[in-house]
Order: sequence, then C-alpha cells, then structure tokens
Amino acid sequence: MRAAGGLVQSNASVEPIMSRLDYEQTALHHSCLLVLLRGVGPSRARVLQRAFEKVRRVNNIKVTDSSGTVRTVYFRFIHDHPVEHNDWGDFQTHRRLLGLITIGKFENQTELNELCRHHESLKVRYGSTLYESRAIFFGPDTHTSNANAKGDAQPALQTIGENVANTDQSCTEKKSQLSGRLQDEFTTPSNFKSQAFFYREQDIGMDLEARVEDFLNALFWVLESRRLERSREKADKVSLLLAPFEKRDFVGLDMESRNNRKRCVGRVMKNLADLSLQAGLLEDALSLYHNANETLRSVGDSLWVGATEEGLCAASAVILYPQMREIEVLHRNASLQETGASQLRTTPEKWRASDATKKINANACTVTTTAGSLNCTDAFTTHSSSCSSVSSILTNNSSASGTPTTSTSSSSTSTISVAQYGHRNGELPGNIIKPEDITNYYRKAIINYSKYRHAATIETEAALKASRICIEQNRPLDVAMFLQNILYINLSMSESDRVKRFEVITELYQQIGYQRKAAFFQRLAALKHVQQGTQTPDWTQSYRLMLGSFTGYLLSLDPLEVLENAAGWPALQIDLVQSLISAARRLGFSALATRHMTFLLQTQWDNMSATEQSEMAVQLQNLSAQCEGSPVPLVLENGTVIPPANLTDLPYLTHFAVRDLPAHLRPQRIKIAKADSGPFLFTPIHFNSVDRRDKKKEKNKIDFLWVQNDLCEVCLTLRNPLPFELAVTDMRLLTNGVVFESVPQSVVLQPNVPTQVSLHGTPIETGQLDLQGYSTHTLGVKSNCRLKHMRGRNFPPNYLVDVIPGLPSISIKTSLPQSASFSNMNSADLVVTSASLTLYNGESSSCIITIRNESNTIPLEHLEVYINSNVEQETQRKMFQINEQALVTQLPVPPLSTIEFELVIYADADFVCPLPTDSINSFGPVTSQEYGSCSLSQYSNISSQSASLPSRVSSPQYRRQDNINVRSKISGTQYSMNTLSLQTNGVGVSSNAGSGVHSAQNSQHVEAQLRIKFSGGEALAEGFCRQCAVSFNLELLPSAMITGWDVLPAEIPSQFYLVLDISNLTAQEMSLNYTDNKNILIEAKESCRVPIPVDRCSLEQICVARAAEVAENLERELCFRTQILSFNDALSKLCSTHIADRVKINWLLTGTDIKGIASVRGIVLSHGMVNLTTISPLQWAISFRDIVVQPHCELMCIVGQSAKLTISLTNQSLQPLKHLVLTIKFYQDYLNGIENYNLETRVAISGPNRITIPILEKYEQLDHNCSVIFFTPGRFKANIECATRPQESDSILTRSCPEATNLSQLGKMSSPPANLNTVSSSGLDEHQAHIWKFIPPIEVTVVEP
Repeated sequence: MRAAGGLVQSNASVEPIMSRLDYEQTALHHSCLLVLLRGVGPSRARVLQRAFEKVRRVNNIKVTDSSGTVRTVYFRFIHDHPVEHNDWGDFQTHRRLLGLITIGKFENQTELNELCRHHESLKVRYGSTLYESRAIFFGPDTHTSNANAKGDAQPALQTIGENVANTDQSCTEKKSQLSGRLQDEFTTPSNFKSQAFFYREQDIGMDLEARVEDFLNALFWVLESRRLERSREKADKVSLLLAPFEKRDFVGLDMESRNNRKRCVGRVMKNLADLSLQAGLLEDALSLYHNANETLRSVGDSLWVGATEEGLCAASAVILYPQMREIEVLHRNASLQETGASQLRTTPEKWRASDATKKINANACTVTTTAGSLNCTDAFTTHSSSCSSVSSILTNNSSASGTPTTSTSSSSTSTISVAQYGHRNGELPGNIIKPEDITNYYRKAIINYSKYRHAATIETEAALKASRICIEQNRPLDVAMFLQNILYINLSMSESDRVKRFEVITELYQQIGYQRKAAFFQRLAALKHVQQGTQTPDWTQSYRLMLGSFTGYLLSLDPLEVLENAAGWPALQIDLVQSLISAARRLGFSALATRHMTFLLQTQWDNMSATEQSEMAVQLQNLSAQCEGSPVPLVLENGTVIPPANLTDLPYLTHFAVRDLPAHLRPQRIKIAKADSGPFLFTPIHFNSVDRRDKKKEKNKIDFLWVQNDLCEVCLTLRNPLPFELAVTDMRLLTNGVVFESVPQSVVLQPNVPTQVSLHGTPIETGQLDLQGYSTHTLGVKSNCRLKHMRGRNFPPNYLVDVIPGLPSISIKTSLPQSASFSNMNSADLVVTSASLTLYNGESSSCIITIRNESNTIPLEHLEVYINSNVEQETQRKMFQINEQALVTQLPVPPLSTIEFELVIYADADFVCPLPTDSINSFGPVTSQEYGSCSLSQYSNISSQSASLPSRVSSPQYRRQDNINVRSKISGTQYSMNTLSLQTNGVGVSSNAGSGVHSAQNSQHVEAQLRIKFSGGEALAEGFCRQCAVSFNLELLPSAMITGWDVLPAEIPSQFYLVLDISNLTAQEMSLNYTDNKNILIEAKESCRVPIPVDRCSLEQICVARAAEVAENLERELCFRTQILSFNDALSKLCSTHIADRVKINWLLTGTDIKGIASVRGIVLSHGMVNLTTISPLQWAISFRDIVVQPHCELMCIVGQSAKLTISLTNQSLQPLKHLVLTIKFYQDYLNGIENYNLETRVAISGPNRITIPILEKYEQLDHNCSVIFFTPGRFKANIECATRPQESDSILTRSCPEATNLSQLGKMSSPPANLNTVSSSGLDEHQAHIWKFIPPIEVTVVEP
C-alpha cells in the first residue's frame, strides 16, 4: 500500500511532527469540535467524576442558523492534548483545540487561587487556537452563608448553580442570592478572566448541563464566524495553508505561479470543507471536498489530496453511519467490562456465531437516536444491513427515473440519519461516496500520506479510522489489511506508544473476531512492557495483557471451560501460562503464581510428558511454599476474577463408592399389616403412571438411607501418577444440602499403586444430602475435586442420599458364653454378639439378655423381638420362648440405660426312634413329618397282632395269628412293627432298629438368631427402625429314646396301658419318672420297659376334631387335586396326639441337676391300638345268674348247673352302628402264656354264641340271653366282643378335580377313605373292621356240687 515515495527517513529530523497518536480517533471525529476537559488541583476522583459525566453528556447541540436550518453540532471531550497538535489545525481543523473546561475542588481560598492559576496556565498554553473556556469549582459544604447564620430557613443544598425546575422569579432571585453569598466567601483572583461556576461539594446542580450547552453554543458561533470569513475570501487573495513540516519546502518559491495559486485555492477550499463539516453543513462539505480534491490533484499536491480523500470519507461516514457516535458514547459512559458486548457490537453475525466469538456475552443496551429509542439488537442488525441499504439508495438515485426511494425497515438507521440532516424524502446527497468506495478512498489517502515521512502519524490514524469503518461495514479482510499496514509505518515513538499501538490493534482484531491475531499482538505488547533494556519494566501491564490474551489462544480463566472445549495449541498455551506465572512472581503475587501453576497442571496435564508433569509438580510445590493455594476466586485490582483451579487428577480417582451403614445400624421400615381393602388384593396391571415414575428415577439416587448423627463412609480408590510419593492431607467429603461434618483423612500414595481410602462424615441435619466429591491438600494446594469435573471417568455428577432422623443404637450382652464362630444363616451381618449352649434333648435352660441404649439423646421407645432359626416353625416355637409382654412394660428405655429379659430355651427333639433307612426307602417318598420320618398311611397298615410289644402274657395265643394286613397308599407292601420291637428279654434292640438308635445317639446342632428391631424419637414417628441379632449355637445331646411301644387294655374300661421301651443314650445313670409316683433307674446305654396308664380318648371328641379338620381343609382348598387323610389315618393321628398331650416322661441324670422331659410325640398306632385307645361306643351291661358282673368280681357256679348269661348292648355314639356281630367265647388261661379255646367237652352254651345285628340306632339297647353249662370244675373266662364287618367302596374324596381319573387310579392303590357325607354323618369308618371287647373278661369258678 505504501508508495515508493514513503521510504524510511532519518529519525533525527528536527522538523515538527505529531508527538502522539490519537488511537481513539474515528472518522466521525472530523465533524466534532475539540474541547479539553481537565481536572485541576488535588485529585478527588469521586467528587469530580459526577461532574465529568454531566459535562460529557452534553456532546451535541442543535442550532438554528439564519436560514432557519437546524444543525446538529458535535463536540469531542478529551483529557489531554499536545500543544504541537494545534499546528496541524490548518491541515485538518478537527485537530485544533477550540474549548477548555476545567473542574476542581477547593476547601479554602488558597486552593481556589491555585485552581484559577492552573486554569489560566492552560489558557495560555492553548491560547493560539482557543475560542472559549469555563471553570467549574466545587466549594466545601462546611461553610454556610451569612443568611443561614442569621437564621435563614433556606436549605443548604440550594447553592450556586442549583437547577430548580420551577421557573418562578422568586426562585431565580434566591439562587442569585445564594450564588452571591458563596462568591462573597470565596473570590477569584484578579488575573482570572474566565467565567466560573460554583457548586457545593455534595450538590452538582442540574443547571450544569445547561451552562455547558451555552458554552458549546458560544464555541459554535465563533466557529461559524470563522467559516463565514473563510468562505468570503477571494480566490486571488487567499494565503497558502501549510502543514507544519511544509514551511521550509515553500521558502523561495514563486507563490504567484498558476500551480501554486491552484494549490492555495485548493487548500483553502479543503479547509473550508473541514469547517463546514464541523459546523454541520454536510452537503456543503461534500461539495467542497470534491472540488478541492480535483483542484489539488491537478497540481500534484499529494499530501492535501490525501486529506481531501480522507475528508470525503469522513463526511460520507457521518451521513451513512451516525450510529458510530452512539457506540462511542457507550464506550465512554457505560463502564462496560473488557469482555463485554462493546467489543463485538459491530462484529458480523457470522463472526459472532463462530467458535472464536460465540462465548462473548452481548449485554442488552439501549441506543438513543434523534427519532426515538432503538433496541441494541435492532441497531446491530441495522448496522450490518446499512451498507446494502445505502447502496440501494445510491443506485436508485443514480437511475434515469430519478424517483426518490425511501429506505426499507432493514435500513431504518440510515433513514433516520438521513432525515436528521434535512434531506427530503430520506434521500442521500448525490455526491456522497458509496459505502463500498469508502475503503478505496481511504486506501488512496493512505498511499498519498505514505509519500511523506512526517505524515506517518496522519497515515497511522487514517488506517485506524479506515479499520473502524470496515468493521462497521463487516469487512474483516479489509480491516486486517489496514491493520497490517500500520505495522510497516515507520514512526518515531516511545516504547509506551508502541505498546499502546499493539493494544489498539488487539482491540480491533477482537472486534472482527480475529482472536488469535489479537492475542498475538496483545502478548507482543506484554513483552514490550518488560523487554530487556527497559529501565522501568511494567510487569503489571505485562501481566494484564497476557491475561487478556487467553481468549485468542482458546484459553479461559476458568479451567473447567478449557477442559470442556479441549481446543487450541497446547505448546503455545503452556508457554503463555508459564510466562504469566513468571509475571505474577515478578509482581510478588505468590497467590496468583500458585493459582496459575495449578491451572497449568489441571488443564494441560494430558499434553505434558511424564518428565514435564513431574517438573511442573515440583514447581507448584515450591510456589505453594510461599503462598498456599486455595479453591476460592481471586479478584484483581481491575475487578478481574480468577476462578479457582483444582487438581482433580492429582491424585487420580478411579473408584467412588458410597457405603451403606453396617447391617445392624441400617434403617428399615417398620412393617405395618395392611388392612383388607376388598376382594382385589393383587393386580398384574402396570399403570402408565407407575412406569413413568420408574423411568424418571434418578440414576444417582442412592437406594439406601443414612441416619442423622451417625458416622457414614465413602470409599475411594486413588492412584498417584507422579514418580515420587504424593502426600495427600486433609481429605474431606464435599457435600451440599443438609449440614454435613466431614472427618479429615491423610494418606501417602506410592507411585502408580492403587490405594483404598475411606472418607467419613456425619450428617447433622435431616433431608437430602448431595455428595459432590471430595477435597484434597496436596503439593501445597487445596483442591475441591467434584465428580462432575472428572474427565474420562463415568461418574455421575453427584450422589443423592436421604438422611432420616436419628435412631438409637444399642449394645447387647448375654449370660451365655460366646461361640467360636458366628452364624452361617442368612442375614449373618446383623449379628452383633453370639452365645453357645449345650443341652440334652428335653432339657430347658434360660438366657438373660441385657440391652443398653447407647444413644445420648434418643430414648428407646420401640422394641420387637423374634426368633429365626434353621428348624421348623412349630419346633422353633417350642424351643424358644420370650415373655414379650414383660419386655414391653420396660419401655421406653432412657438414653444410656439398660433393660433385661429372659429367653427360655428348650431342647425339643424326636424321642421316638425313627424307622431304619432301608425301610424308609421301601415306602417311597416321605409325605408327612408329623409322625416322625414316615407318613400315617405307612403305619395305617400295621395290624394289632404285629404290635411293637407283645400283649399281656395271659393273652390268648391265637391273637398272634390273627393278622389284619392293609396295603400301603404308596407302595402297597406289607410292613411289620417287629422291625421296631425290642427283644423279648427287653435288654437289647433288634438289628433292624439298631441303625435308627445309632443315628439318634449323635448330637444335633441348631443355629438360631434372636433378632431385635428397635427405634425411637422422630424416626419412630416416620416409621423407621434398626435391626440387629444375637446368634445362638445350640448343641443338642441325646438323652432318652423310645425304641418301641404297644397299647394294652387296663383293668378299667376308661384307661389303657401305653407300654414303652426306653433307652438311656447318655453316659450316666438316668432316673426316669413315668407316672406321678413311679420311678425307675436306667443304666447308661441300657433300656427298660415301663407301662403308663392313660385315659382313653372320647370318640365324640375325635369326630368333632375330624369334622373341623375336613371343614378347614375344604375352606383352604387343600383338598383340591389332593386327598384328605382317610378316617383311620386321621383317627390314628388324633389318638397319637391325645397320648402325647397326656404322657410326659421326666428324666434326671443322677448326681447332677440336669433334667428334662421326654415326649412321646410321633408314635404311630395301628388299628388295633386305636381301638384300645378310644372309648368304646357300646355300653356293656352283663349279668351272670342274675348277678351284675363287676370288674374283678368273683363268680361261682356248680358243675352241671345251668347258668343264665344276659348281655345288654347300648349304642352311646352319636350315629347308628351297622353290621355288628356279637360273639361269646369261653377259654381257659393257664397263666403261662397258653390260652385254650378248645372247650367243646367242658362247656356248652344253650343259644347262639354269635349273632348279627344289622343296625343299632343311637341310644338303642339290645339284649341277648343264653345259658351256659359247665361239665367239669375249674376256672373259666369268657371273651365277649362285638365286631363290625367292613363294607367295600371305591369312592374317593375329590372336589371338582380336573384329574379325577388319576385320583381314582390312585384310590385303587390305597385304602378307601370315607366319603365326605359319611365323615360328616358317622363317627366310624364303615369300611374298616372294629372290635369292642368287654374288659376285663368274665372269670367263672366252677366247683363240684
């Protein structure tokens, strides 16, 4: 761009040049009048700032000229202006300082005099160009006027310069009086010739803006007079206007030559154009610029041609881009941050949406225009479209039709700006430069300036103005071109000016979204501040600039944002951060140096080698030794906030697990029995609402609960990626929500070795606890390591745990010794203590359990105790007994108090010897556990002849031959109870039963848990409790064993004898008490046989129990697709239960206090045994020779004499008896086990001895008479019995069973059960034989006559 004439010249020239660049100047400043706004006297920024703002607010005025045209005149306030810049006022009039306003604060007359002196010195300094000046002085509030001292009621705030909205004349007079009073106190020096405004310190009058506006009006009219004077000059009398460095070039030249005259006219015309532009005559200025350009171009005056081209661009920009003035006001007054919206307000939409600029937040603002208020966003849209809109207008204006075209809504800004200057119908001047040509005109002007080495400052400023215009036109490439050209301009400037140039270039690059270029120049400016050879390196500015270049290197002050984006050039980023660390260290900001080093490790850890990581970690450790790093934001003096940096990867977290409380401390819901709400107790339908709730379940929600004031645990797995030991101290959990007290933890991590660390803490409140991560202190830096910031790991952002109110905690002790091992049962983790106990079968013991409430504040109000064991529920209820009522009476338990309760333990066992294993297998699978190891159906086959023990010795011999065999329901095989009988001598056991006894001699082990649920306080009200357990290990040793049994008739009909074979399986002598007053001693490992009288079982009771059982089974539908037990099986079961309830065998090991009770539960009764066990339904009344027979009475008879025998039967049952057979048999008992029934030659019966009774109704009596004749003397016995004949039936009890056919087949394999109707209407099974005997048999003694 630079021409050959602009070669680099010597910098040693003494010719006048501009000493300072005006980097803030824009093209629109060509139309502004320059006013110096300067603070004088002592610096009181807070006091004077409001005054400065009020003055700056009046940046334009509206003036009506003599022709009635309303002009808008703009002013530019600056704080400093080199005097030599005024020398360039002829070249460009906007560089000439025209006005002066000073603002100062004084406390006394001396300070006021000093302020006036400063003001006058500035007037003298800029007197060559100054038109007008004003001074604004603020006096103290402590001095009051004389009127106030005399009791004047006027308020003190109504001081000189106070603007009162009311225009009443009295108010004006009062203000004048007050003003005079203040001036009476403080007077200006006599040499002070300027006009001054006086105000109180705390009262900036509203009339200040009006007075400033009057001052600006005065400046305008002076300028307007100068313009008019210039316009009236004759062409042949105009003088040659010169740039400061041109004065020597025209010495000795003929100024009357034609070219020089043209030069003079052209330059004056250009000067008049500048004045017209400042005076608000835009069209006149455009015309003058065009004419001057043509005139000067014809004479080859390149410098001034460039000035006219720049003037054309400025005048066109004022019309096309009036919004640039408003942006300037916002830059100056809005106090926007460096990263605010102002930097990208004019950035094209496509750049704002790019990756480089999308993160810059454009704050909403209001832009005020002449026509009204436009929203900032709308204004931006208008800005970007103004170029095309203006181009359209220009095209229409240049068309042949000449019809004026108004702008569309998209070009509203340009339309407003045009209307503002009085153009008809919104048309633009015809000689305005098109927007796309402004760049070319600026390029030409810069080329012309480049031909003169003394115009380097003008050239640089023109390039900056062109850049800003291109930014407004959304032309980033042109902006880059102009900015690049600035670098090649040779300027003699100080290092501070060079730095300023780089900063301005940085700002312009940022506005077009060239962040990387902006960062390059920003960092270059930072290096210039502290480069070698600089006498006073400014590390503060260097630090500020390097910090501001983060955006260009795709860095952010927030390390989390850097990690999220993962963009940029790691090598450059590392180098930049290291330079920033060095600057912070030079400044002595150890905290910042530590923060930036932490930032470097956190963001660039993956981009560094292992050696670099180790070196950086050591550097961080050294820096933190001077100032410890903390996870809090750091605020710089300029308000910049440095976010905290955390070492989330030092150490490296690989696992994070929230632990539940120990099992005995975990809260559980107290189960409440649900009320029956109707017939629909369950539905398989899953409603949509329920499904949605399941889907919306939070994944990071922990499914267990923590308890208030209980120590909780979180387990971490950490790895040290550094090659040396890493000490991590003060590790704590990071939480949110409820108050949580963390317990600090320290650990030393070895290199690359995973280490388990447990962090603990206590929630102080109830509610939802948010576990966010953990904090560490390593390498001298405190870090908050949050799960959501862990990169490369699938951790949820947090864990949510519900904390419930506090629950009491208890400790448990028992009176028993602890066991060697805890329980192997389920929920063994609930066990807090154990107890062991050894008992003999049938022995009882007690255990005292002590519970202590360990809580300091919460009482124990709820206590629930129950047993869980590895035995059946029925057996468990017998083995463990607790008086829960007595336990409840001890509640509540105050804090730190104890209670005790007793647990009774009974060694329940099966004292009946089980069947041999081979016999059990022969019967098939076991179907019932109620009677030992075999079902009732297996034992229902056993006949009375095959009883476990023989009947009385005096029993007839033929009974052993009368076997009644019934098929088994399962296998149909016959089984004899002889396999369980003892030998006839009663000493040893049979070989078949030996294995069963041997197995019973082994000890049994029972495991049980005493589970305790407890609660109290607020948690109880919310339905929570805790559960713990005591483990009991019980060893049950064998004591007594029933190896055989039989049932024999007793001497009276209401009883029978239960004969038992009992073995002592202990190693000591045993004392056996089997009735109230009968004891027997059994040696160790020996057996004995004992008879026990037992009351018979009422048949009516059996029938009632049977009917209730059937009804219950039907109600529970247990008979569906199954069979109810046959009547015989049920009868045998009920009789066995009757015996077990009435027979208790007490045993005692002699010489000790060990004692117990052996139960006969589980014995199996055959059919014959059942008949002896139950009360006969028949009532016998027998008389012999008209003598009623009593039990054990002596009956006498003479040989050959006929004796009448009368038998009377009465049915005492509730139902009729059918198919009865009454039989009378006489026999002789030789008392040696032999019974003789062959008495045909000794006894004769007259009448039938066997009669059939078809039916015997309820309570019906039947009499039978016969005569007996004895042929020989002797002792005779009569066996009188009544038997039933069984009726065959194949009916099977079923209930709507789909598989009735299979059940029928099964019924054919089993004994026929009773029909349901039969069961309900009859007390006896008609399909089973029954025999009822008169007991005891009649004994008749026959003697000789």
